Amino acid sequence: MNYARILALLALAFALAACGGAATTAPSMANTSEQAPGAPATGGGASTGADALEKYDSQPAAEPGQPAQSNVERLVIKTADLSLQVASAREAEANLRTLVGQLGGYVVKVETSGTDNDMTSRVTFRVPAARFDDALAGAQGIANKVLSRTVGGDDVTEEFVDLDSRLRNLEATRDRLLSFLAKADNVEDALKVNESLSQIQGEIEQVKGRRQSLQQSAALSTITVYFTPVPTTPILTEDGWQPATVARRALRDLVEFGQGLASVAIVVLVWAPVWLTLLAAGFVLRRFLVRRVRRPATPPSGPGTPEAA
Repeated sequence: MNYARILALLALAFALAACGGAATTAPSMANTSEQAPGAPATGGGASTGADALEKYDSQPAAEPGQPAQSNVERLVIKTADLSLQVASAREAEANLRTLVGQLGGYVVKVETSGTDNDMTSRVTFRVPAARFDDALAGAQGIANKVLSRTVGGDDVTEEFVDLDSRLRNLEATRDRLLSFLAKADNVEDALKVNESLSQIQGEIEQVKGRRQSLQQSAALSTITVYFTPVPTTPILTEDGWQPATVARRALRDLVEFGQGLASVAIVVLVWAPVWLTLLAAGFVLRRFLVRRVRRPATPPSGPGTPEAA
């Protein structure tokens, strides 16, 4: 097998994979065949590749992908969040753990805060999707009151079908590359086919991993439950007569009164120069006014004054 035929076979194989979703490998191989020295023109390369397929592979070419069935089972990732009011978060958490075990699930995460009657708890658990409704009903049955309830689902059927189709195409391309590798005439051709084979195998592993993740997420539903305690109303009781308390209160009032008087005396003493000056000025002014009002009026005497008869 010459070098040009090997490259043409690789180009055709990757073109088939590109039709089903292996987007990047085929163009790179086509470019390699165009740049390789001694490669035929584009029109002749296609016919050469077809002749090589007929010569080295008697099996019919794999289809890019089979059409998805119309009655495919839906893959839905179900989730729920519950906020529940309970008498005791600790007891409710224990009851929920028992319920999850009975339903064939497991607890993923537990968060608690507070102590005793003020304790709150957040529990995240997973159960089989078929027991999703049973888990919701059982969790709500533990509560005194359901404060909030949120249920959702993410339909990943279309993505799963696309991954399944892409996986079939990648595996078909891998099988054809393996046959090319077995028929390679020299080390250089074998290395190039092996490099492309490694890329295809990496994409296959990625698709399988994502596919498995979707299956596991759809098979097990996730539910988060938040437990809060029922609020308690404190009972107010009237205290009896306590003489010591009354005496302490009276003594405190007396001390405060004495402190007030002392504060007033200090202020008066500090302001004494001012108010004494004003008081003295007022006293002098008052005496002056009083004397002026009490002074008797005397008529003037003189030569022109007539004598009394």
